[in-house]
Amino acid sequence: MKPLLSVVVPVHNVEDYLEECLASLAGQSLTDIEVVLVDDGSTDNSRRIAEDFAARDDRFRCVHQPNAGLSAARNTGVARTTPGVPYLAFADSDDTLVPDAYERMVASLESTGSDLVTGNVWRLTEQGRQQAWQYRWLTADRPRTHITRDAGLLADRVAWNKVFRRSFWDRHAFSFPVGKLYEDTPVMIPAHYLAGTVDVLHEHVYHWRVREGSITRRRTDVRGVRDRIAACEQVSAFLADRGDGQRLRYDASCLRDDFVYFLEGLPMGGPAYRSAFMSDAGAFVDRAGDAALAGLPAEARIRWQLVRERRTDELLAVLEFERANGAGTFTVAGPPGRRRAVHPGIGGGRGVSARLGRSDLPAVARLVDATWSEDGRLRLRGYAYIRNLPARAARHSLKAGLVREAAGGLPRTVPVRTIRMDRATTDSGQESHCYDHAGFETVLDPGRLGPGNWLVGVVVAGHGVVRRAALRAVEASAAQPLVHDLGGGRRAVLGYRDGRLELAVARLPALATGHERAPGSLELTGRLYGDARPTALVLTRDGAAERVCPVRCEDGDGDGAFSALIPLAELTSEPCSVPSSAPASGGRWRVALLTDGVRVPLAAAPDLPPSAYADAAGHLVVDTSGEPRVDHAERAPGGALRIGGTGAGALELRHSTLGETVSVPLPESAGEHGPGTAHEGRFSVLLAPPPREGDWEVFLDGRPVRVGAALAALLPLSAVGARFRIDRRHGDRLTVHCASALGDAERSAYRQGLLRTAHYPAQRRLPLRDVVLHSGEGSPRAVHAELVRRSTDAEHLWVTDGSPGAAARVPSTAAPVVAYSTAWYEALARARRIVVAGQLPAWFERRPGQTVVQTWHGPPLGRFGLDLTGTLYADHQDLATLEHRSAQWSVLVSPGASATARLRRALAYSGEVLEAGCPADDLLFAPGRDKTVERVRRRLGIPDGHRVVLYAPTYRDHLAHPAAGVPAGSSPLYRWDPALDLPALAGSLDGRTTVLVRRHPRVTGSVPAHPALRDVSAHPDTTELLLIANVLITDYSGLVFGFAHTGRPMLFHTYDLEHYRDTVRGFCLDFETRAPGPLLVTTQEVAQALRVTTASAELHAEAYESFRREHCGPGGGDAARRVVDRLLDDDPSSPVSP
Repeated sequence: MKPLLSVVVPVHNVEDYLEECLASLAGQSLTDIEVVLVDDGSTDNSRRIAEDFAARDDRFRCVHQPNAGLSAARNTGVARTTPGVPYLAFADSDDTLVPDAYERMVASLESTGSDLVTGNVWRLTEQGRQQAWQYRWLTADRPRTHITRDAGLLADRVAWNKVFRRSFWDRHAFSFPVGKLYEDTPVMIPAHYLAGTVDVLHEHVYHWRVREGSITRRRTDVRGVRDRIAACEQVSAFLADRGDGQRLRYDASCLRDDFVYFLEGLPMGGPAYRSAFMSDAGAFVDRAGDAALAGLPAEARIRWQLVRERRTDELLAVLEFERANGAGTFTVAGPPGRRRAVHPGIGGGRGVSARLGRSDLPAVARLVDATWSEDGRLRLRGYAYIRNLPARAARHSLKAGLVREAAGGLPRTVPVRTIRMDRATTDSGQESHCYDHAGFETVLDPGRLGPGNWLVGVVVAGHGVVRRAALRAVEASAAQPLVHDLGGGRRAVLGYRDGRLELAVARLPALATGHERAPGSLELTGRLYGDARPTALVLTRDGAAERVCPVRCEDGDGDGAFSALIPLAELTSEPCSVPSSAPASGGRWRVALLTDGVRVPLAAAPDLPPSAYADAAGHLVVDTSGEPRVDHAERAPGGALRIGGTGAGALELRHSTLGETVSVPLPESAGEHGPGTAHEGRFSVLLAPPPREGDWEVFLDGRPVRVGAALAALLPLSAVGARFRIDRRHGDRLTVHCASALGDAERSAYRQGLLRTAHYPAQRRLPLRDVVLHSGEGSPRAVHAELVRRSTDAEHLWVTDGSPGAAARVPSTAAPVVAYSTAWYEALARARRIVVAGQLPAWFERRPGQTVVQTWHGPPLGRFGLDLTGTLYADHQDLATLEHRSAQWSVLVSPGASATARLRRALAYSGEVLEAGCPADDLLFAPGRDKTVERVRRRLGIPDGHRVVLYAPTYRDHLAHPAAGVPAGSSPLYRWDPALDLPALAGSLDGRTTVLVRRHPRVTGSVPAHPALRDVSAHPDTTELLLIANVLITDYSGLVFGFAHTGRPMLFHTYDLEHYRDTVRGFCLDFETRAPGPLLVTTQEVAQALRVTTASAELHAEAYESFRREHCGPGGGDAARRVVDRLLDDDPSSPVSP
């Protein structure tokens, strides 16, 4: 039988994801499909995986061709589909589809006759599954619509979330442009315009996997920006030929969306990228003209005006300002009616760009917290201000509350009280304006409002401007519903509709109030209100078939009662299909009442216990998997929080963006596993502050811990001292939030700006103090120890990030000072001596009498600094600051003559160099090092007689975390993604080897558990790890120079050597031919080399000795002494080294 749908899947080097992709296609509920797999010259196992799958399922067939790119593969696939098949779709081979995606999309086309259908998209990242931003506007189906009526479709420019009527595709002879990036845009946008009508499905159909490092994600790639602009120009030319006035609308959308990613990358880009962008984007804006700029926000008009006028330096100044303040921040100048935006570094722009209209000064209104009182009234606290108009005093932010029915009608005013709320300034994330007096509080009485859905907002006035705004959550994940039962079957739910705060007051048709377990089933009972008489319960779960259960109703005096028998055994056995990287929904079934053919979510009492309980919105869910729930939380002594709930197993905190995990001991586990579900015990645990700031999700036995509805009304709950708190996010997921170590007067970008521009300069005018400020690990630690040995009178300060574990890394002879604190600014301004391994802030200026010693990180192996100019991952805006930064150093410590020239060139340094060796390496030569070895081995729990293997790789630039997930002021952080299979490696060795794993300080992640593995990333002294290691495994880490002093074997896991050399960073020396050890690719090769380290060392002995002689400096153990001699030579009274 001829298939109903042809699906084309290009395949190229996706062995890790292909099987899951093909399984999602094979499992489609629409079975009448054919899948054409186009192997585009894969060099991994993708071809074998595709052929094996086709051999098992005759609906799949493989086509092979030499590598020609995604477009060519898609075109080949279309040509090889079966003639006459009515529908056509595309899927990317690292993505997956929702199980009924094609059934729903084809059914929609069959029903409406439209030419194509497009559906909603999930975005899959390391953090799990999120709504793709391009489709947030999809809140309802839109059958038979068109791009000329639905502006959101201008962002729907991908091929893989669609099904096309094949006759429509062939009639217009669509094909993808070969040899170009961003190949979807010049096909999909014209397809939208050429279609008679388009169906839009708001339910998700596709899981789009976003892989960092993918070529379409490289922001500063010259080819990428040129191809993207060219693709948009092609679409614009197509619309110009149509002559229906749509070109202007599309051009403006490109300036608002398509090009912004590349524009914001301009500061990081090199000369070639900047030239390409300014040339091609400038030509686009020249052609689009003033009309395309007119409808853009003020900040966008200014930026594109600068592009149009090719004012690169001023544009870079604006972008750098926005990098610190966020887009949309500027100073407002001029009287009312003639206000304009002013940016530092430019004269305000020209003509249309800087003039401010009404929409350029919007109100910002956020709800911070909401609590129900015992009398049923709702207390709201939040803030509201007009963006870019400061609220330094209460008169700058006059407010009134507004409520109105969502269905329409006149708004009602509600009294509000203005309060000080520094969080308004902190949350704004900018340095220019103070909004401290934007806070407000108000009280709503649902009894006075009456039934209905009430939108809640504010009117705010200041500086002659009045604006109205809906209240919104402070962040998307904080948009949690808050449920309160008013009695008599009435319920109030504070939630969000399309992001706007809404208070829903309603009379419930029914309320689930209890349940009892029976063998294989659950008997649910509840109350009925009014004349509600449901006939059935409908249970649904993502990726599973729905179930219907009959309802028994009983009439009573006034209200009635109901009961229903839920077949737990059947629900538990129901298969579920979701991507492996998507967050599992467990066995959570949503329950709806069916009355006269209408489905209404069934409300549940907040105190219902498992296995049927109220979710975050107060609706009943049936949980067949025993997901852990927390139902108790309280403050505990010592700044801790105690939580308790149902479930058992290992409790773990996972950082929401940085991939780190923390295991939490369960000292008070209680309860036995009973029948029915896997976890029916209880747990109680003390939570201490996590080791890093940010949001940490809580898991028990690998599953997310959910918050019971009764407890949810009491959150957030802060520990004494308020360093961390527990809250809920994403509905009812328990989250631990760890705040920055900075105080309230230091935390916000605005207050950091004041510290930098006012406090620091004021401190520089005060006398220097006899203080040594140490910043960085390794060599500064060795210099500090030498200074202490000489018994100088100086006070020693040690810079930390303030994290809970940071104190353990501070020497006992130094006092910690938190980076970016008031004390840190004062120390930089007044410390007589500064010893640093790495860069100081770009605004730091060495004052007369200060001595700044730069020890750097030891000899360089990978390229860095100015040697990265023109490369893909270099931040050229940062590179431009190197000459000023290096001019602040009094002396640069070089490991030796071979490193000096590289350090000078890469760091733009022309000052004094001290070729003293690397102070960090002194420990390797210390007379008492054998005792140090014994002490460190004991501390790390290494059994006597065990060989120690240290695995210490460097970071990968292409695995950088998004800036939004990195704490403010931090250096860039990178994902932990070792290609070395550590459990397999440890398991392959004899039982007398311990493998120590040391992540680079800029790398975040977790080391897998294994008896022979130890995560030593938090160990305060890396040189101690080198000292105890019998073998070093690394890739391109500079630690090789220090370890070479030991003469012990080194193994190099260089699985990505070509990519690292040619694309990512490259080397300062001829690493491939001069490496002092074998270059190994696979885990098996590394394991084998560890079994024969003696033979391997002998084979590479000559290269090892040559490497040590040429690149490792003098050694000898006196580098710190020589550095301290230089550090103290400005003070003749200082002790002289013996």
